[in-house]
Amino acid sequence: MSQTRKVIHVELKEPYKGRRNYYFGSAAAIYDTLPIEVVGISLATLWNRFCGADTYHGALATIRKRELLTKSTNRGKRNENRADNRTEPTAY
Repeated sequence: MSQTRKVIHVELKEPYKGRRNYYFGSAAAIYDTLPIEVVGISLATLWNRFCGADTYHGALATIRKRELLTKSTNRGKRNENRADNRTEPTAY
């Protein structure tokens, strides 16, 4: 079974620092990298737009909220079937 995570794709009409496409894990993270003048929309307004739709088309950028599919792993999970046989080291 795969996991889904949110990813925000910002596609700029004009390149910023040589790039047109940026990918973020949250809408707030956009503004740590891109100034509001480059994105063309404030964070609060973007949140309001994402309530009704998953895509924002503006004069300076297109911002899409999508799902990133990932493979499930057992990393970080405890194995409940394993007996915990750890003992204190013996002092000599």
